[in-house]
Amino acid sequence: MPTVTRRSKQSRAERREAIGNRLFAIVERLLAEGAVFSEISVEQLITEADIARSTFYVYFVDKGALMIELMERVTKAVGDAANDWFHLPPAATRADLRKALARLAAAYRQHGRMMSAVIEAAAYDPRVQEEYAAVMARRCEDMNRNFIPQQRDGYIRSDIDLAAVTPWLAWMFERGLNQLIGQDGAMSESALDGATSVIWQTLYEGTR
Repeated sequence: MPTVTRRSKQSRAERREAIGNRLFAIVERLLAEGAVFSEISVEQLITEADIARSTFYVYFVDKGALMIELMERVTKAVGDAANDWFHLPPAATRADLRKALARLAAAYRQHGRMMSAVIEAAAYDPRVQEEYAAVMARRCEDMNRNFIPQQRDGYIRSDIDLAAVTPWLAWMFERGLNQLIGQDGAMSESALDGATSVIWQTLYEGTR
């Protein structure tokens, strides 16, 4: 009996993952076609996903809960792309930082419409707003966890308070990506140069 129970739970988790992946792809496509997330109905989603309404509500109490699920997926993808910056080697140059930021911008570009939908939903759904704030708080924690040892080893400026600076960097980059990646999904070279200058001068100037 315990073996059957574990198998049942795994099957449910796998089914939830599969449905989540399907809905993620559907929402991204609808957004790319010009839809606004607040105007996408549950009926439209279940029709596109070929699932029963009851199945949708087994996993998501409402569309806001779905947005939180989608947000977790897209912010993880973007967050993973930030690792090259967070783990910049001691001998890294300004050009290396620019390449790392370009990879982060590329990940954001891939899911830019979904990120815009998250920001839109956070403006009217307190649950999404709370979860998104938690995501950004974790992003700052990740930055500090990686940057503080680098600062201690002399690879980040010693005259800055990282705990005070990282929230500004996190939110600046998040909002900058949202505003400066164009309608064609491209971040201009000058915008990337600007981001590189701000971060290099804030964190690394004089240490490398």
